[in-house]
Amino acid sequence: MKSYKFHFFVLIIALTSLEGFSQGQLVVGSVFEDFYRREQLLGKLDSSVSFLIRPIHRKNLADHSLKNSSLKLNKDKSKIRLLPLTSRSRYLQKHPYGWNDGSLLPLSGYQQLVSAGFAGKIGILNFQIQPEFHFAQNLDFQGIPLDMPEILWRRYYQSQINVIDTPESFGEGKIEKFYLGQSSIGLEIGPISLGWSNQNLWWGPGMRNSLVMSNNSRGFQHLTLNTNKPVNTPLGSFEFQIIGAKLENSGFDPPRPNLVSTDGNFLFRERDEDWRYLSGITAAYQPKWIKGLSLGFSRVVQQYSQIAKDNNDYLSSFSNFFRNNDALDDIFRDQLASIFMRYFSTKTQSEIYFEFARNDAAFDFRDFFLEPNHAAGYLFGFRKLFPAFQSKSQFFEGGFEWTILSQSSSRIIRNGGTFYVHSQVRHGYTHRGEILGAGIGPSSNSQTLNINWVSGLNKIGLTLERVTRNEDLYIDLFRDIQDFLRPWVDVSAFLNASWQFDNLILEGHFGFIKSLNYQYQIHRTAGFLPGFVDVPNFSAGLNMYLIL
Repeated sequence: MKSYKFHFFVLIIALTSLEGFSQGQLVVGSVFEDFYRREQLLGKLDSSVSFLIRPIHRKNLADHSLKNSSLKLNKDKSKIRLLPLTSRSRYLQKHPYGWNDGSLLPLSGYQQLVSAGFAGKIGILNFQIQPEFHFAQNLDFQGIPLDMPEILWRRYYQSQINVIDTPESFGEGKIEKFYLGQSSIGLEIGPISLGWSNQNLWWGPGMRNSLVMSNNSRGFQHLTLNTNKPVNTPLGSFEFQIIGAKLENSGFDPPRPNLVSTDGNFLFRERDEDWRYLSGITAAYQPKWIKGLSLGFSRVVQQYSQIAKDNNDYLSSFSNFFRNNDALDDIFRDQLASIFMRYFSTKTQSEIYFEFARNDAAFDFRDFFLEPNHAAGYLFGFRKLFPAFQSKSQFFEGGFEWTILSQSSSRIIRNGGTFYVHSQVRHGYTHRGEILGAGIGPSSNSQTLNINWVSGLNKIGLTLERVTRNEDLYIDLFRDIQDFLRPWVDVSAFLNASWQFDNLILEGHFGFIKSLNYQYQIHRTAGFLPGFVDVPNFSAGLNMYLIL
């Protein structure tokens, strides 16, 4: 009973908190971030903000109709502002679906994330203290069938479990935990900031997915050197971020961890439980001569922390761009890199964007030009606003995003490995059991279509989505029988809305997902006719913000 009283108390506070917008950074994935990006298409926001490196500092954003509340210190340049105590709730009826939820987890049942705090600036010291509290029912759900034949279990462990730390479940029973959340502290000297952060990051132009860095997992601790606003030069404006980060393991066992094969060996291979050090860099450039165009790149390299210490290797994202430069002691490093672009036009009120990533480095330039699609991932998207009802403040919004992470046909001769998986670091590109890049997961593909009516922060719309789950795993499991009826595909339809009631903003979704061949299952019946295992699923969510 005390636990429920506490949750109710936290929820009440969430509805009576203050938010200031001129200090700190916008939380990645918030309703305000999407609002400002749309405002840029309408010509109401500085065009030099690329939206390629996030979170975005609030001082780069116009206040528009958002009201402020501040607690000023003695000096004019010193301010402390209360940040939102926001409430984010999710419910999934049967099994996990959805991503880009930060500290929320891929679970079944109800869960809620509450955050609060304050941000301020005292001289050159900038800080944002915004911890989070997470509650989740964490109900049981059907995972991969436990009665699979041994040969499929052996391939499942070889292709998935032993090379990436993405547990099927996150323990048993309810979860009640506090996290550091979206907190940061640093020194700000002009357009450059140096400090420590636990915030979620997003690198790249994508809106539904990002190939290298997204808010799919919980925020992670990192040291950062970054621009807090675009740096203008005679050639155009530049933004960048350099991080040294601590990635942690999930600590949860896979299904059937004690399974023994017919040869007497355990299928599960124990991993090095040392935490991983991640070196990362991203940069964006806007040419002076082409307004609205932004170009960028990102690169991350991870290795177990003890190896980084032994080799004094903390800036590995700056070295060995090609495999022919690798020394023998580099065999424990794993890297991921991408290039991207975004172009928007206020005249057409539209934007188009693209990202290309490699899950592994090419051997040299020759190798890259021979097979640029080897171990590659792609993301393409666009969005356009159309005036609605002859109004200057209402629009119809159409958007589409396509993400491809499955291997190309070159895998027949040269297997590039599953995206986000590499043999050197067997936890994969994860933090606390979740992918740091595209939330659709390793070797998955997605197509997302959005149709909305928008006016300021108000939005009502429909999202249609198709996701093909881990195609590499599907091929590895069933390559012998070549059963083309088994791909696991999720198709979904969601109604989405956000609405501003004076100082209160509500944002929610309500939708239906049908998982075709859930967990690659299919049953053969008499006459060898397929008996499909299709699982219907329901999801709903509600976010609440209060601005005073």
